[in-house]
Formats: sequence, structure tokens, C-alpha cells
Amino acid sequence: MLRFLLLVLIVAAGFAALRWSPLADYLTQERLTQTFDRVRDIWWSPLVLLAAYLLLCPIGVPATPLMFTGGMVYGTLYGSIYNTLGIFLGGASTFLLGRGLGREFVLHLAGKRMKRVERAISRHAGFWSLVGLRFLPLPFVLVNYCAALAGIRPALFLASTAVGLALTVPVFTYFAALISRAASGDRSGVYLQLALALVLLALVTLLPRFWAAWKRRKRYEEIKARRRTLR
Repeated sequence: MLRFLLLVLIVAAGFAALRWSPLADYLTQERLTQTFDRVRDIWWSPLVLLAAYLLLCPIGVPATPLMFTGGMVYGTLYGSIYNTLGIFLGGASTFLLGRGLGREFVLHLAGKRMKRVERAISRHAGFWSLVGLRFLPLPFVLVNYCAALAGIRPALFLASTAVGLALTVPVFTYFAALISRAASGDRSGVYLQLALALVLLALVTLLPRFWAAWKRRKRYEEIKARRRTLR
């Protein structure tokens, strides 16, 4: 219980700091971009970005401002590398914090019911299902904490997170880098590339839904075929 209360305290303190402290003013998209733009050429600036992901994601700071900052300041290639690694570290720290501080308390409360939930998750939440979660517009911190408390195995969580982020984060980083380029006045071919980036963003958002609908339809057809066979 004490460990779980510590987890609640950490998240609540982070929320309060973001809502009512001066820290919120420094975590806006504009302030982050300005700060990292000033230190872009210093060798340790990517480490600061990675540390921001690692420390801020567990307390509920959205990853989007940091991700756009990485794309605008470091460009598509290096921004994608830093953003993917940073969001992975943020997801891993959130998952491990939730698992270390909150999982035993949830097991103590839920008991056998939690075991049944875990078995159901292990049957239905396979690797690609968890990868697909990274394509959906769900709160990053919520997905990570829920996975920790629901008993997803660490290896499965980390592997699916790495694959899901490697497929999605570069698209958002590319979009952010194009916006920065257009804002700086370099518009040579940028509108066509922005259109391409928007198409990619739409695909990243919509493809998992089409995939889930196709799987449901396929499952429905299998059930219908099985029923016809039984008759």
C-alpha cells in the first residue's frame, strides 16, 4: 500500500507541478523549441532531450511537445532517432515505475479476478495488438501504466513499444521538421512534402482501425463458417 501511495503521490505531484507551478510555462511547445534551439550545437543537448522524456513521461507530461521539439530542432533523421529513443525510455520508465510501485497492491486487491484478467490479456493481447496501441491516439502515460498494472510481461511490453514507436515516431518527427522548415522561409518543395506528411499521419492514425475492423470481420466469417459446418 505504501508503494502504491508513493506512485499516486508522484503522479499527483507531477500533475500539480504542470498545472500550478512555473514549470508549466517552460514546457510549452514554443519555450521548449527556443531552449533546445539555443543549445542545439552543444554535444550534450540530445542527452537533455532524452532525460526530459525519461523524467517527464511518468508524471503525465504529453510526449507530443517534446517530439515536435526534436523534429524542429534536430531535423528528420537525428530528430527521429532522439525522439524514438526518448519516448521509448519514457515509456519504459513509466511501465517499470507502475509495475514496481503499484502492481502488488492491485494484485492484493483483485486477487483471483486479477489472475483471470491476466490470462485473458495473455490470450488476446499479443505482440501485434500491443504494437497497434502505439498507432492509436491514446494518452501515452495511461497506456503505459495500464500495461504495468494489468500484468503485461516486461519483455513483451518493451519489444512491442520499440516496434510501434519505430513505425510511428519518424512520421510525426518528419512533419515537425517540415513545419520548422516552412516557418524559416525555406519553402522549396515543402508544400508537396507537407501533403505527403499529412497523408502518412492519416495512414498512421487510420490503418490500425481498418486493421481491427478487418480482423473482426474475418473472425465473424470464421464463426459463421464454423456454425454452417456444425449444421
